[in-house]
Amino acid sequence: MTAKVTRLRTVPPARTLRSGAEAFLDTIGSANTRRAYGIAIVKTVEQLDGRGPDGLLGTSRALESVTDAEVGAALEALWGSAAVNTWNARRAAVGKWLSWCTEQGWTAPKVPASAARSTPPDSDTPIRSRTAIDRLIARRDIHLRATTLWRMLYETCARAEELLLLNIEDLDLAARCAPVKSKGAKPRSRRRGATHHEHVLENVY
Repeated sequence: MTAKVTRLRTVPPARTLRSGAEAFLDTIGSANTRRAYGIAIVKTVEQLDGRGPDGLLGTSRALESVTDAEVGAALEALWGSAAVNTWNARRAAVGKWLSWCTEQGWTAPKVPASAARSTPPDSDTPIRSRTAIDRLIARRDIHLRATTLWRMLYETCARAEELLLLNIEDLDLAARCAPVKSKGAKPRSRRRGATHHEHVLENVY
């Protein structure tokens, strides 16, 4: 009598918050971009995973077990009182990560509408949706320079004067970032000759 071999079906392990975050960050080639995204994503994962009585992180939660509301609460707890640009940057990084997870076919939450992108408190400019921005940029009667500026303002949350000082040579197209002299950057004098100043640059993505 010939023995019959039956293949057992193996169920893949559930995708956790940590493994999902690590998989996404591994897809980013630029070290600077990966570091910037990592700050937001890793802290959000730690906030969602929580800590035990010993103060240490335990087993990471399944990605599919996290709700949209929990993501919003984690963002609010971490950066709810931060500067507007910091809030927008952290929120955008977490949103991009979760969208990527969904594209991989994993069940993942989203950044809720309650954690909306913020506008500076001293600005009367209304927030435009991504659809509205895409519609404006698609108009043929507006010059390419203007539409490029609009897109960069929306994507980077940088100030107009910061972006207008950029040259094409300043752009890192592969990493999708550029160094800008942010408002309030303190000059750093050279040791010899106090007439020349070098400003500390910050990257916008």
